Amino acid sequence: MRISSKHKTIGFRGAIIITLFLVGAGILSFSFFSNEEDAKAYPAGCVSQACREASDRATAADRAASLAAENAQTLEGEVARLDAEINALEADIVKNQAIADDLSLQISENETKLDLQQTALAKLLVNMHFEEDLDAIMLLASSNSLGDLAEKQSRQGTAKNQIANSAEAIRELKLSLEEQKRSVDALIESAELTRAEVTNKRAEQDALREKYKNDSAAYERDAAAARETMQQEIAAEIAKYNNGGVVGEGYNSYPYADRCPRDNVGYIVIGGYVCQCTSYAGWKTQEFWGITITSWGDAKNWGNTATRLGYVVDNNPAPHTIAYSTSGIYGHVMWVESVNANGTINLTEYNNPSSSKSGLPGDFGARYNVNPNIYRYIHLDQRLW
Repeated sequence: MRISSKHKTIGFRGAIIITLFLVGAGILSFSFFSNEEDAKAYPAGCVSQACREASDRATAADRAASLAAENAQTLEGEVARLDAEINALEADIVKNQAIADDLSLQISENETKLDLQQTALAKLLVNMHFEEDLDAIMLLASSNSLGDLAEKQSRQGTAKNQIANSAEAIRELKLSLEEQKRSVDALIESAELTRAEVTNKRAEQDALREKYKNDSAAYERDAAAARETMQQEIAAEIAKYNNGGVVGEGYNSYPYADRCPRDNVGYIVIGGYVCQCTSYAGWKTQEFWGITITSWGDAKNWGNTATRLGYVVDNNPAPHTIAYSTSGIYGHVMWVESVNANGTINLTEYNNPSSSKSGLPGDFGARYNVNPNIYRYIHLDQRLW
């Protein structure tokens, strides 16, 4: 099978693709489209509407799964940031609680001191009350001298001032302790509110992260199901156009394999253009039989050319024969590797996208268990003259 040189650059134009129409016996012809929708890249052999819809579903589901996974990863970072924030807040809460505990202890100690001072003040007031009830005659009589009297009166005045100052200090201390108590209560209340807020926020983040993870898993299942449908369609298409055969690995001894499918119809070698079916069949003929095929033309002409040269051409497959078909524009030739016990044949070939390793024209492929009845065979070990 050969593609003319005018088609050589088609694969390099972004807006144009080759849509493969497999005609009859696995033979290919080509049509070209410039429509952007037709230019979508589908796997080789994915030509049915069901297969392409499954491919589109798989692509969309893969993108959705990827996006969900990215969102989950973004949330992972946000949750990690939030965890760090929570750890810092909890450290602040612990610190503030320690401060609150210290203040509570100080308040308790100061209240004890306040009780002691109030008790002492009460006793002093009682004593002062009784001293104040003494009349001047009694106070003078109890004094040893006028100087002693003056000293007693001075002590009495000093005691009154001390009592007044002590009472004011006690009042201010009480007010200060009450203010500190209110501050501590507000600090603890704020800390508890913050703790509840951060806990709720983390729970929301965790729930959202799980949602995206679950969405990603669901999208991946959808993509896997769509891909399975696509592969089933491809398998059916390949089986249909490869005459019941299945694509296999095969052994490739072609000396230009490293240039395919890149070079494609770049230049002529043994049997025809490099990376084409005729070149490969020509190489296998030389490799196995030592026969050099210079130019037998397009694949569809090989049967007539072989007959003219005296080779046996019939409908009976045999190992190391050339299978050929005249269907399509150029026909197609293949190398028969072996014949199975059930009569089916195993083939290797070039330039059949339905069996090629890359899914592209101009590449190696292998097919097993192929129906032999749709090809004819050139027996290179049998000549009529």
